[in-house]
Amino acid sequence: MKTLDMSDINSYKNMTKNIVTRKIKDKKVTWPSLKNHPLDSRFCAKFISEKDFEKASLLWKKSYPELYGSSDQYSWIFYPEEYKGKVLINENFEDDSKNSQFCMVIVSDMEKNNEFAGAALYRKDDANLQIEFSLGGIHPDYRKGSAGDKLVPMVLYYLKDIEDHSGAEYLSAFCETWHDISQYLCLKVWGWKLAGIFPGQYTRWSHDQEEYRGCTVHFYKLIGDSAKITTSPKDWQLLPEIESLWSELEKINSCSRDLIKTLKFK
Repeated sequence: MKTLDMSDINSYKNMTKNIVTRKIKDKKVTWPSLKNHPLDSRFCAKFISEKDFEKASLLWKKSYPELYGSSDQYSWIFYPEEYKGKVLINENFEDDSKNSQFCMVIVSDMEKNNEFAGAALYRKDDANLQIEFSLGGIHPDYRKGSAGDKLVPMVLYYLKDIEDHSGAEYLSAFCETWHDISQYLCLKVWGWKLAGIFPGQYTRWSHDQEEYRGCTVHFYKLIGDSAKITTSPKDWQLLPEIESLWSELEKINSCSRDLIKTLKFK
């Protein structure tokens, strides 16, 4: 981090009267290790390897085609030639765990020659000590029945590791609106809080070369001691209409359940 002399600069307003502060310093988020952990006798979660790029891009194409033609931040997952240098590679874990912006967890089906059944993508922001659970996808062949139910723990295992061992203090996620499964998991299982709905935030593929603007539901979670340095509503200045919105969000978020802390991991 480049240090600036800020001694003669004043902030717009003192927002720290009801919280604690800390010194600014270099910050780093590190991707925790993930052993090739069997989710059960059939499925195994692992970090992506360089030899997997082609298979992974095809998995994302089938499981999350709506990203085609959308934000450059995520649509690179369809193009295997763009993986290297962006995403953590298992064989280079020691360096990539510190330096790669993205981390991709793949779930393979050991009964079907390690066919890729699902994947999750995470993105980090070191300076903000933030990790975004960016994308989750399940291959259409695995979405129904017990197979689909068994793939959810792949996210649970790694989210627990992220909370405990990454150094991140702020988690964020957005959920699509064509189903409510991920919304339920964020609010009712993982202990995240609703931030709002963003109409038309991202373009989404419809079919062939057609697109539309989709709406996403956004969630966040403060972990560790980050709540202590987060500004208090007592110091906010909000329009009355926005104060009303905050009150409603607080009511909704009182229903948030953090089951991830009580889950028993093998």
